[in-house]
Amino acid sequence: MSKVRIVTDSNAWIPPDVQEKYPIEVIPHLIKIGSRRFAEGPDFTADIMFDRLRQASLEGRPSMPELRAPDLNQIIDVYQRLGRETEEIIAIHMSSHLSPMWAQSRRAAEAVMGRYRIRVVDSLSTSMGLGVLVKLAVEAAEEGADIHQVARLVNGTIPHLYVTFFAESLAYLERSANLGAAQSVLGTMLGIKAMLTMEEGRLIPLEKAQTREEVVEKLYEFIAEFAQIEQVGVASHNYDFHKEMLLQRLAESMPDLPTHDLPYTPSLAAHLGPNAMGVIVYEGANGFW
Repeated sequence: MSKVRIVTDSNAWIPPDVQEKYPIEVIPHLIKIGSRRFAEGPDFTADIMFDRLRQASLEGRPSMPELRAPDLNQIIDVYQRLGRETEEIIAIHMSSHLSPMWAQSRRAAEAVMGRYRIRVVDSLSTSMGLGVLVKLAVEAAEEGADIHQVARLVNGTIPHLYVTFFAESLAYLERSANLGAAQSVLGTMLGIKAMLTMEEGRLIPLEKAQTREEVVEKLYEFIAEFAQIEQVGVASHNYDFHKEMLLQRLAESMPDLPTHDLPYTPSLAAHLGPNAMGVIVYEGANGFW
């Protein structure tokens, strides 16, 4: 058992072999739809979330999904349980600008301060970006790095993660990317796909595309601009054909590039809505601890 234990949340994309090999504690997000809350996980996917939203709308109870963190005591219980095995814990969470999990974990860590050494890190990222940090952290911990060394590694890697998405459901972006209501209505009428990038953990609108073929082209160009890439992930919803177009193009032009077909998690879908596609790039960072 490693000295430092790693905690993350259900937004993280962690390869199955890493989950099997290392002891990673995953705290599920809650998705609030109307008065009900659902735990993010295999039994509650983005498709199920959108089905629930459509059903609520048909029943005259339209609502937007809200991303919530578990009760404070649940996270404290996680820290106390891990504290029976170690005194050092690092929690790495989805961007605090998109999720309340980081703030809730900070409050939980403060509640048990003095009994354990806990560092709570804002990944400023999502999905594979968060997963990259978790993987690096747990590998370093297994090799004997202490809590300060693991934290330095994670914080040093964050600037090497890049996220860009196109989203068609612009009503979601009024809330998550500060897209104005008038822009959203006009964009939806015109069939515009908004391009967003993640800067300091926030979703920032950049430009737009008119067609899904243009989305594929712009995402490919975004990836191709990097001189050195460790890995790239592609996530989508209702973009299956165009996702395959992008994956095929990457396989042909960059055959040695590790490329992952990522799940579109409810915690990400709650911000981007249905009909979205994007990429997450890990540029790679030199050095270790």
